[in-house]
Amino acid sequence: MKTATVRDLRNRYTNLLQWIGAGEEIVITQRGRPIARLIPEKAETADQVDWSRSPAIQRDRSGLSVLTVEASESIIHDAAGRW
Repeated sequence: MKTATVRDLRNRYTNLLQWIGAGEEIVITQRGRPIARLIPEKAETADQVDWSRSPAIQRDRSGLSVLTVEASESIIHDAAGRW
């Protein structure tokens, strides 16, 4: 937690905003006594992920061909020595 005076808040507010942006909590003091507290806003996070809106799910795969077992084995065999 960082401390700043009222004068710092007035004259150096851009520095204080950088501190807040970095996640710091700032106590504002006036004549040595704390009068306020600046805290960073918590980012809103979704409780659940909506996978139905994912581009991978929404992609149209109707025109793609399905690999046969032989084609899949061939691809795996060709790539086996490259790793």
